[in-house]
Amino acid sequence: MSSSPPLDRSHQRGLIRGLFHKVRLDTFETYDDPRCNITAVTQEAFARTLPRLPAGTGVGEAYERLMDMTMQLAADDVQGLRDRRGPCEVHLIPLVSLYGFRFGELDDEFRPWLVQVDALPKKRRAVYRLIASLGWTNARTAEVLGCSEGWTSKLMKQAKDDLTTAGVSVEELQKGFFDVETDRRKEKACPM
Repeated sequence: MSSSPPLDRSHQRGLIRGLFHKVRLDTFETYDDPRCNITAVTQEAFARTLPRLPAGTGVGEAYERLMDMTMQLAADDVQGLRDRRGPCEVHLIPLVSLYGFRFGELDDEFRPWLVQVDALPKKRRAVYRLIASLGWTNARTAEVLGCSEGWTSKLMKQAKDDLTTAGVSVEELQKGFFDVETDRRKEKACPM
């Protein structure tokens, strides 16, 4: 018998939506290379796992089974990452969608700034997210996007200028949100 409450079929949509966001974020934190389409992997895991859950399955057990399937699918997807290049190979989950369900736990002051990051033009958003949010180097970003380091530097400057013009404190966003999330992912990956 499961120690967590069973999945309540009358509230299944809300539970599944909450589980989806948690599974997707937890998978992203393990496989944070945006060439891995975490949203598609998570959707596939839900499609494969939910119909096979026996009646009375607890929320905790459902989460564990979903995570097992998602991690397996993401690991399979990651195998082909080395050859993927270009902006079309980068799958950026909107930050508000990725972290939105956690805003009750986090300081909500960052939400409007994340909306501005999500609103950047695609190429600038890709460069900004890879460097600022994931902590990638300019060289690795250029390699994955299939462009020169000079081009990524130019796009990064433009993205920062766009964000500053929109009222975002780029430095505060970096230190107060992205660096904190990066440290949290590292701690989760390597528990002491």
